[in-house]
Amino acid sequence: MLLLGCGPRGDKEIVEVEGTITLDGQPLPGATVLFVPGKSRPSGGRTDENGHYELHYTDRQKGARIGLNRVQITTAQGPSETADGQPIAAIAERIPAQYNAASTLQFNVSGDQANVADFDLSSH
Repeated sequence: MLLLGCGPRGDKEIVEVEGTITLDGQPLPGATVLFVPGKSRPSGGRTDENGHYELHYTDRQKGARIGLNRVQITTAQGPSETADGQPIAAIAERIPAQYNAASTLQFNVSGDQANVADFDLSSH
């Protein structure tokens, strides 16, 4: 029996994207980064202590959709709880809305070169 589908590589329109986020020249740890390609599903990642991130399209596929993506970066988190049920307080947004709720950031994901999307944000 022959099965047709995406195969082990997944969607060929999704390519790896990584980068570094800084705020006022300093690494921005713990930020959520979203690449939104119009009407398709977004890709997301989270910055490490050095502000570095890698995007994931699905649990099994790294990257973002080729083409122009609107970029949203946020440090806010809603209230949640630990695995054992202890409450975790919400975290307020630390960066201006022009980078998240009213984002003006964009990145053109290329299918034929390495995609390094660095963003140096300003708190002003």
